[in-house]
Amino acid sequence: MFVNENQDKALWFTYLINNRYRAGSNRVIRLNGLDPMRTYTIQEINIYPGTDNSTIIFQNSLSGDYLMTFGFNPMVDVQRPSVVLEMTGHI
Repeated sequence: MFVNENQDKALWFTYLINNRYRAGSNRVIRLNGLDPMRTYTIQEINIYPGTDNSTIIFQNSLSGDYLMTFGFNPMVDVQRPSVVLEMTGHI
């Protein structure tokens, strides 16, 4: 994950590196480097052309504190082996 200096933009890259039993990942990932006082809008930016197969069914807005404490599951699996999320922070 890359967070800019102002902590108002972040890019999160997630890849499935082991697909044993086609299980994918059902665990959350706790993030680092965000501003705990900001609310971040999360949007998937690498959706395959011609599909609507997104992790983000609706626009999620979660606090930086929540994302760093509890985390977020990008839900990678065999059919979606990579997920790139853009997070925009708002005060």
